[in-house]
Amino acid sequence: MSSLAPDNRISLHKLEVFARVVERGGVRLAAEELFVSQPVVSAHLRSLEERLGVKLFRREGRGMELTEAGTEVHVWATEVLRGRTELDRSLRDISRGAAGRASIGSSMSVGNYVLPPLLVDFRRGHPHASISLSPSSVEIALEGTLSGRYDFSVLATDAVLDTDSFEAELIARPSFCLVTAPDDTRVGDAVSVAELTGLSFVCPPAGMAIRRSQDSALAAIGVVDRSVAIELGSAESMKVAVQGGLGVALLWRASVQRELDTGLLREVRISGQDLRDKLYLVQRRGRRLTEFQNTLTGVIRAGVHTCLAPHS
Repeated sequence: MSSLAPDNRISLHKLEVFARVVERGGVRLAAEELFVSQPVVSAHLRSLEERLGVKLFRREGRGMELTEAGTEVHVWATEVLRGRTELDRSLRDISRGAAGRASIGSSMSVGNYVLPPLLVDFRRGHPHASISLSPSSVEIALEGTLSGRYDFSVLATDAVLDTDSFEAELIARPSFCLVTAPDDTRVGDAVSVAELTGLSFVCPPAGMAIRRSQDSALAAIGVVDRSVAIELGSAESMKVAVQGGLGVALLWRASVQRELDTGLLREVRISGQDLRDKLYLVQRRGRRLTEFQNTLTGVIRAGVHTCLAPHS
């Protein structure tokens, strides 16, 4: 038989018949399992040999044995059929929103404290999912959402978003928590609104979205000017400054809950007040999410309330 280039019209069915003959050790058993006659199986094998340009089997007594070329073809056919099976499963998962890809942008506190447990739990239940999370500033997340780098973003902001460019859904109102060092005797367990203006604050830098959200929440209760001890760009660095006695900080409860539970920080209640931020699910206007992405956003909507709830 001549050694020609393989025929590209080889069907998956012929590969399946060939693989079944190898696995069952002969034409008769393969034909019985496939519910066809032996001549049909033999015809598929001859056709496959013709299209590949090689001999697949040689006779050994009353049995059949793979040639060297047949062994190579069997390895290849097994991989092709396995890939087909995996594709079938993936397509079924995609059709019911159980598999797919999602690239998510987020603001820092959301990406560091809220979304990771939700996404990890979701990924465990969806082994064929591909998920990417990129915490950054609100401005960078919005730019990535608009450009298509992110399928959607989950952002904490009190800014009014451009409705011509974005669709924004308010999905939660995260609670702010005023914290201080556990041994800071300058601050009691509760303060009045009037007393807030006399405290030194550890703050994010002016211009950051979280700073604007803090300022907006405080302005809503009449605090429009506060003393700033230091400006730091992340919740983790702010917590270090508070633990070092530089002042109090107004942070998401979700971002300080561990320190409250372990006694590394102490909560200071603002008498009669419940300060909250705004959490949005944002996507580019007109962008259509896949079934998988819709499933994931549904999980995020349902899960953020549990993640943001105070621990007992």
